[in-house]
Amino acid sequence: MYDIFYVSKTTGNDTDWAAVKSKYSTAQRLSNIESFDQIKSRAFTKMFWVIWDDIILNDSFDLLEYAATKWDDQYVHVFKNGEHYDGVVLFSKNTTISKKEFDHRFFMNKKEIDVVASNPKKFEIHNIKTYDDYLNAKEKSSSAMFWAVYDDIVVSKNFLFDYYVPVYDTFHRNITHVFKNGEFFDGITLFSKYKEVTKKEFDHRFYFNKKELDVIASNPKPYDVVFISYNESNADVNYEKLKLKRPDAKRVHGVKGIHNAHIAAAKLATTEMLWIVDADAELIDEFSFEIPYFPHYDVGNRLTQISTVHVWSGQNPINNLVYGYGGVKLLPRTLTINMDTMSSDMTTSISKNFKAMDQVSNITVFNTDSFNTWKSAFRECVKLSSRTIDRQNEDETSRRLDIWCSSGAEMLFGEDAIRGAKEGRLYGETHKGNIEALVKINDFDWLKGMFDNVK
Repeated sequence: MYDIFYVSKTTGNDTDWAAVKSKYSTAQRLSNIESFDQIKSRAFTKMFWVIWDDIILNDSFDLLEYAATKWDDQYVHVFKNGEHYDGVVLFSKNTTISKKEFDHRFFMNKKEIDVVASNPKKFEIHNIKTYDDYLNAKEKSSSAMFWAVYDDIVVSKNFLFDYYVPVYDTFHRNITHVFKNGEFFDGITLFSKYKEVTKKEFDHRFYFNKKELDVIASNPKPYDVVFISYNESNADVNYEKLKLKRPDAKRVHGVKGIHNAHIAAAKLATTEMLWIVDADAELIDEFSFEIPYFPHYDVGNRLTQISTVHVWSGQNPINNLVYGYGGVKLLPRTLTINMDTMSSDMTTSISKNFKAMDQVSNITVFNTDSFNTWKSAFRECVKLSSRTIDRQNEDETSRRLDIWCSSGAEMLFGEDAIRGAKEGRLYGETHKGNIEALVKINDFDWLKGMFDNVK
């Protein structure tokens, strides 16, 4: 029987070495071997096997079956490692191997044996968010290449992380491999341990020395959806309806103050933007939580999008106005957490970038009882009449105020809506420019007192 050597980078007793030792009791483990001569000096048989720690022996392959075979000891005999010849090797003490041949497992004087003796170990997988995470993975990875899985992608179910670059393919082992993330190449990445990418390359996911593989390994992670409720009677029903569209929808309930509720929602979210659905929003069938995706390397468009407040239109069930009031919102997470809590209109004060979306997202069913109907109309008309909504159109604002104050008396709680609108209009005009007075409209306890006192 020929000597068997298991060449590894460490001295730890890992599972693969244990399997080799269990099958071949005479096998020897050699660590930190840098040259062929170091192995040859330890061999006592005229030929000897070498197994590397980055391969896994096939159960059906048995070194003992080949021990009695008459091998030509002038050649290096290389067996298949999956599809490539860079796995189990049978050496002769009569051969001379250069360090370059040994390091690359590409031998000049060789015979390739068409027997799959092993398969490559998969490269290590690391969950990576920041550039420091990348540097840490690069330093600690025990494999020559390592996978980066970012926190803003969803790995495709059929992607097995089994892509392999053979040891002798030094060119491809020293470049970055990028796989498709939906339509774009900014998703799962296979990095080389030996070629460091810059922070700018990493941040933009645009690598200079790279190979793009036309394989959809992931898709962009959908932005979190958060449902905000307080004491709305239709909240539970609407939340269940929402989960039919987005089963993963989260919920913030019972947080006092509009600003505080949205800050809590942003803290609950884990994505860089988050969808907000109000408790009184009944989503229409046609609405979907989708927005055009800009890859990381499309820096300008991406930065603009993730810093913009997007507001879809809601339909008013009393006066049939259709605009951003009560509509679904897509907010930048960090800017929302750090918003100005002293603004009376939260949505337009989060970011300097605001985009009104044409599509209707929902019917804003706020007319569930007298108080909630009055409250909703009062708050909206205070904001309209005090002109606290940034970038509002004067003619459009006046038209909306008139409709709020005059239309829909025949609808459910329509008279409460008109009353709230008129009182809100008067309050807004009276306290225009008075931040302390205007911000009170976000305090529901104060609103209840106003409703009870004026009634």
